[in-house]
Amino acid sequence: MSIRMPDYKNTGINAVSSIASYFHYPIPHPTLPFLDHELQKGFRSVVLMLFDGMGIDLLSHALPEDSFLRTHMPHVLSASYPSTTANATTCIECGMSPREAGWLGWTLYFPQIEKAVDVFTNRCNGEIAADYHVGERFIPRQMLFPRITKAGYAHACSVSAFGDAKIDNLDGLFSTTLDIISDEKRHYIYTYWGDPDHTMHEEGCYHPSVFEKVRDIERRVEQFSREMPKDTLLLVTADHGLIDGEFHFLDEEALDLQAMLQHQPTIEPRAVSFHVKPEWVKDFPAAFERHFGGHFLLMTGAEFILDYLGDGPTRPCVYDFVGDYMALSTDAWCIQDHRRGSVLKGVHAGLTEQEMLVPLIVIGK
Repeated sequence: MSIRMPDYKNTGINAVSSIASYFHYPIPHPTLPFLDHELQKGFRSVVLMLFDGMGIDLLSHALPEDSFLRTHMPHVLSASYPSTTANATTCIECGMSPREAGWLGWTLYFPQIEKAVDVFTNRCNGEIAADYHVGERFIPRQMLFPRITKAGYAHACSVSAFGDAKIDNLDGLFSTTLDIISDEKRHYIYTYWGDPDHTMHEEGCYHPSVFEKVRDIERRVEQFSREMPKDTLLLVTADHGLIDGEFHFLDEEALDLQAMLQHQPTIEPRAVSFHVKPEWVKDFPAAFERHFGGHFLLMTGAEFILDYLGDGPTRPCVYDFVGDYMALSTDAWCIQDHRRGSVLKGVHAGLTEQEMLVPLIVIGK
């Protein structure tokens, strides 16, 4: 399998940097020159639609080469890393690199409460982690939309199940977005939808139901592009792609490795953080290599922060989250401490091309 390192001059963060600069609120990340050039045409509104998990690999399998989405795809982006929703969408919504934003993955260890918390759902091993939202308290997110609006040149907002304009179906996503941009104001609208990622987790990456989700998205995007005002730029992208996974469990295959850990592995099964007991820190790499060598890149937490999380100041919590060692999957393998019900079929957060390459579809009107 081919792997792809993150390219922090060519991610969704850089696309957002171009958009923010266009609306007179520059952020300290490189812009995308080709998108800057496109924006020079003077669009009144920019709509960025993100469909979770709709990577290049999926598009190439689900749609013919002459399809609407693929023929409007002049550019391929790198996912930020880890290639997972919690990280990538936070970076895009906040206009920050992973080291700045800190939401590195699904499960993060918070030393303040000594718990590994699923940050989106606020749960620890299935139970509510606290009577407050742990992630929002200790790593509060600073969304880009109110900052662009405050700059005074355009109105900015998000449209999603969790956004400023809340929707609960695809009809609502497209109709709400169209309603917002149909007035005479300047707008930056970001939309998020959780498929095809959700279906790929359950059914696998190449199931017919996944392909139908993509074809439905394509039909809706094409219809929206015909209905949107003529001075609108529509951009369509994804946070990451997926690959069909193969799970390995520490309590079944690597009890010696599990015994070296202070607590369960965190972040993601394909971008795994290990907090090691002090007496085992030096011995851990050799033990890891015996069990998982050839399937993961193992590095220290400091090396990971330096090489994989982009530029900008490092949020202090990142050092807590990354721990002593990070293991990054280079094939289908995933690591969990033990089985937790049924495992996911489609997975992400690794370094494979399937996970790391995402589209930037550009439709100007």
